[in-house]
Amino acid sequence: MRTVLAGLLLTAFCFPAFAQEWLTVHGDPSQREEDLIEIRPASLSRAERLTVEVRVSRRMLRDAYGGGKYRSHQGLAVVDCDKQAAWYVQMRFYDQPLWGGPVTMSRTFKTGDAPVAFKDIPGQAERLVRAACKLPR
Repeated sequence: MRTVLAGLLLTAFCFPAFAQEWLTVHGDPSQREEDLIEIRPASLSRAERLTVEVRVSRRMLRDAYGGGKYRSHQGLAVVDCDKQAAWYVQMRFYDQPLWGGPVTMSRTFKTGDAPVAFKDIPGQAERLVRAACKLPR
């Protein structure tokens, strides 16, 4: 499965129209009340460090990093391939699933402070890191 994800990410660089889309890595976008994880392949950058946009919609109200409640969030994650880990550096939170309604909170973090974890969705953070790190440098 990770080979498929890496292939799809690589395809995004070759086909710009596809790159504008969000790629679902967990869940089904048509299921509003279920957990969903998506990334934007076109957002992958290796300028100073490997970064990618990530958005998550949760099936139930969750506690946000730094306090507060949310149902969905969108953010920018930094990926460290040597450590096989990723951290959010920016996040916008919504009180509705699928990024509905206004942004209710916005936060900026230092690398290392807000790990990409997808709590209660096992293995997905590791899968995202492995796939991002397999892309050609």
